[in-house]
Amino acid sequence: MIGEKIRAIRKSKNLTIVELSEQIKVTSGYISQIERDLISPSLSVLKRLSEALDVPLSVLFLEKTDREVFTIPHDERTKVKLSNINVELEFITPILNGEKSECEAFLFKLEAKKWASNHNIAHESKECIYVIEGEIECHVGEKVFTISKGDSILIPENSNHMLYNRSDDISEALCIIYPVIH
Repeated sequence: MIGEKIRAIRKSKNLTIVELSEQIKVTSGYISQIERDLISPSLSVLKRLSEALDVPLSVLFLEKTDREVFTIPHDERTKVKLSNINVELEFITPILNGEKSECEAFLFKLEAKKWASNHNIAHESKECIYVIEGEIECHVGEKVFTISKGDSILIPENSNHMLYNRSDDISEALCIIYPVIH
């Protein structure tokens, strides 16, 4: 459960509920309810939690494993549907609990004539999107890039972007997010 994972990561970082709540600007009672899985936090709260805990967002959803070599059968992938995005993320990379990942990779399908989210997306990582099927418009700042089957785009860190499927068919893409090394 997400709450248990948040609690474990928070404790591993020696943070109190009060300290964490102050960092992400919510009440300590709200954090307590999240950790006990009594409520489901919004994507914006989950993003703030992942930043405050210094872990990729997907860490909150994936299972821990002790192996160094990973295989993930296609029917056992972690699927995540967040409340304020319009696509389901199907993770193809495992993320270890509490550990920084070198990258996160997931598949998603974008319905015809739909936006992937109702708002701009921006994060502190580079993002590579490879179109497996169909065509996707990638709105980065004021520019619009059309990426078709077999094409890819690399979006720099901290770039506001939105994805749109203007076609009449479902589009499918692979997304890889990886941190910038300073």
